[in-house]
Amino acid sequence: MFSSNDLKVKTEIESWFSRSVIEFDYDLDTDILSEALDIFKTDYLRYFQDDSAIMIEKIRIQIELQGILLYRIARIYYLRNNKIVADMLSALGRFLSGFEIYYSASIGTGLKINHGLGTVIGARTNIGSNALIHQGVTLGDKNGGRPIVGDFVIIYAGAKILGEITLGNYSVIGANAVLLIDVPSNCVAVGNPAKIIRQK
Repeated sequence: MFSSNDLKVKTEIESWFSRSVIEFDYDLDTDILSEALDIFKTDYLRYFQDDSAIMIEKIRIQIELQGILLYRIARIYYLRNNKIVADMLSALGRFLSGFEIYYSASIGTGLKINHGLGTVIGARTNIGSNALIHQGVTLGDKNGGRPIVGDFVIIYAGAKILGEITLGNYSVIGANAVLLIDVPSNCVAVGNPAKIIRQK
């Protein structure tokens, strides 16, 4: 059910468009927004663990959350075959946050992005729950393949994860790594090209 807090979020998002260079002449679907907020709550709690409700004031100052929220909404519009609105929401997310999450990427609950500037989560990437991703990270294409990332994975600043490779649960990818190989669960990979250096 759409709540008064959801309405505040809807009004806030519409104000973001009015302050940007991206025009938006659609009325956000309340059912889609409510569905997106149910998922987004898990992301929000990664930043503000003690909040029982989403606070607009905190989203305003935690810019990473703006990008994540707009991805969550764009993703649902995309899954409902409304690519026009998904494109506009995605563009606004890039404009506000400085990172890009493509709406055809599938991302589990509890996403946290630290800083985020320059990070790109490319089309059709698959990420599990409770990922922690830093700035300047790329998850993208190589020969048509896309990464599959497990749960509770940490990816440090500047890492490039490319192609049809799998990162197991609780794996860690070091800063500036260029990863082209699978990483088993509970392992650490570093370097260019990245190699597995130890098991956690």
